[in-house]
Amino acid sequence: MWLLDKAPEPDILGARLPSRERVFLFFMYQHHVFKKTVPDSVSATSEKLKAIWGKAKLTTKTDANIRKNIKNLFKEYTKP
Repeated sequence: MWLLDKAPEPDILGARLPSRERVFLFFMYQHHVFKKTVPDSVSATSEKLKAIWGKAKLTTKTDANIRKNIKNLFKEYTKP
């Protein structure tokens, strides 16, 4: 898998909008370090993304679409 050797990240930082990788590493930090459930980790990641997009004054997807995309990343990661 593409992220097996990377450590989860406590924040999504950078001068650019976050990549899929950075979003997923933040999700994993919420899930493994804070021991949040998958839905709670998805919520925390979604809120963080909306805050970043808001600062950039970008229109965002609906919350349901953001959460769906994050869940799909997690499913991709856990797929055998």
